[in-house]
Amino acid sequence: MVPILSRSRAGLLGSLLVLLGAGVFAPGAHAADKLDTCDLVDPKIEEHILKQTSLYATQGIRDEVIKSLHEPCVNETAKHPCIKAQKLMIKDGVVYVTNLMPVNGFGYVELIGFLVELYEVSQVYKLPDVEFAYWHDDNPPAETVLRPTAENPTASSWPFPPHDAPPVMAWATFPGNAALVVPYSGAFRCPKDSFDAILEQVPAMNANPPWEQREKIGFGRWNIFCAWYYGNHHVKTADGQSVPCPREYINNLYYNHTDKLLTVALNRPLAGSGQLAQQVPLLEQNKYRYIVSTDGWSISSKFDKYLLLGSTVLKAEGYVYGWYYPALKAWEHYVPFMTKHKDDVLEMIDWARSHDAEAHKIAQAGQAFALKHLARKTRLCYIYKLIKELAKHMKYKPDCSKRPVCVPLVEEIKYLKSFDGTHSHCKYDEVLGPYAGSDPAARPPEYQQQLKAQHQAVPHHVWGGRHLLSSSSSSSGSSSSSGQQLGQRGRSSGGGGGSRRHGRRRQR
Repeated sequence: MVPILSRSRAGLLGSLLVLLGAGVFAPGAHAADKLDTCDLVDPKIEEHILKQTSLYATQGIRDEVIKSLHEPCVNETAKHPCIKAQKLMIKDGVVYVTNLMPVNGFGYVELIGFLVELYEVSQVYKLPDVEFAYWHDDNPPAETVLRPTAENPTASSWPFPPHDAPPVMAWATFPGNAALVVPYSGAFRCPKDSFDAILEQVPAMNANPPWEQREKIGFGRWNIFCAWYYGNHHVKTADGQSVPCPREYINNLYYNHTDKLLTVALNRPLAGSGQLAQQVPLLEQNKYRYIVSTDGWSISSKFDKYLLLGSTVLKAEGYVYGWYYPALKAWEHYVPFMTKHKDDVLEMIDWARSHDAEAHKIAQAGQAFALKHLARKTRLCYIYKLIKELAKHMKYKPDCSKRPVCVPLVEEIKYLKSFDGTHSHCKYDEVLGPYAGSDPAARPPEYQQQLKAQHQAVPHHVWGGRHLLSSSSSSSGSSSSSGQQLGQRGRSSGGGGGSRRHGRRRQR
């Protein structure tokens, strides 16, 4: 167990938070000043980076594999691998987007947050030349499920020749999937109740209310929907039973155990009053001594934030995992449930009540873990190290001339800030303010009009027989020739070229 922080040291916590959350690079610094090393602290996270990227050690990342991300998708509007992958190139330290999203497929906070965080990484660290894609759906792609052979360890269900798993980053993955897991940057930095915003409130939350005044009840509040891996063979309890949908099951369990649980789902009736349950801000949930965490469509975007609250987090067993999970320890950083049997959350609460000092240690250890491993400085370091290791397996030299589009990421972020559907979806000025003015990859102001026109010209994405999003634009047409034109404009102007919802948060 991690020892309890003494109250005499509590005054140091505010200073620690400043250091953990602070930027690590001077605004406006030149490429020569960028960092080429950082420390992730936990060796298990370092090991996981090496394990993930070792997939490409035998055959390497070949140009034909990267082409399978691009060429079949130039005019494709409905295939999952085409509409859910943002393709990216890093060349001479500059990040480029190498495909453009249509305006009716634009706005996912999962995508926006990663682009913003990746841009900050590029301004802090010396990035090597590499190409990859970022997956902005709730779950890692089924298309990158591995089907290795003796001759081809990267063979997968990827639908396009040569059928190798291309390097695709996602914010969650599962065993047997080739997706390279990265932070869920959208939830960490974009919303008002982001991890970064809550981190700043940790000293106040620890003091108000203190542990002794928190209610000894297991609290949870969520929408009821369930990940694909519950109710089947993927997640089973020790008694051999498949784990049911936690959000539905724990909601129903609450009605017979109101002395231990307050895990009623949104718009379900509260016991006694019959009033429908409403949202409770995260900064108010710390009044409960125990927080019940469940996965939604994929890993919960709130679990990271729960760790900051200073309460003991009870986490339902899952199958999909996030980037820092290899370093996370049950019974040290959180209390697991739905491991012995489907009702064992009740036993966990009984245990916590009868072992208050140990439960408190777990709460503090979970918070200390989050402060140390999940703050922005560490997230940027993780992304840098993952890219650095991935680039070691490149078998060709990336170049904008090979791709239909090559837009500097700094310009794409400017467009996100100006576009009506996305202008409020993240804190763009956190990176544009310090870096964009001195970024040599930035283009003249008129470039934004060209970029807007090219986004509008991309054919609307269709999924399940309908447009992913309603769009204010009626533009349509081919993206191939116009995208190539924009990419050529970008190179000639001196930049080193060589779903369903806008920003929704269904994990809640």
